[in-house]
Amino acid sequence: MIGGVNHIALVVADLEASVERFQRLLGATLRERSFLPESRTEVAVLEVGGVHLELLSARDPDTKVGRLLRERGEGIHHISFHAHDLEAELARLREQGARVLDPQPRTGLHGRRIAFLDMGTNGEILIELAEEPNASAD
Repeated sequence: MIGGVNHIALVVADLEASVERFQRLLGATLRERSFLPESRTEVAVLEVGGVHLELLSARDPDTKVGRLLRERGEGIHHISFHAHDLEAELARLREQGARVLDPQPRTGLHGRRIAFLDMGTNGEILIELAEEPNASAD
């Protein structure tokens, strides 16, 4: 089952400057900073009005985020929704013809199990499904 919004992820060129700008202009609260070694991605999680924003940046231009910045610039990377029983949801989506980008769920921030879908016609609309580590299938 797909639930509410987990977070909105944004790709930013300068993580420090972006955090400061969101705090100053929108009153955002910095919830955490992390580094994802497998993708060499720097992450800052902000909260604005009860919504989590996940700012993604990379110093290395040869990473996925680095290439996105070079090719597309800053912008929305994906919208993440809560999911319960991720495998069953992925099977349902495949059956309905969805383009599921991750053959199996993988590990995301905080041990969440995640999988991406392409909801656009050419890879331009990414949706992430995120199952919390303590969620269990019924």
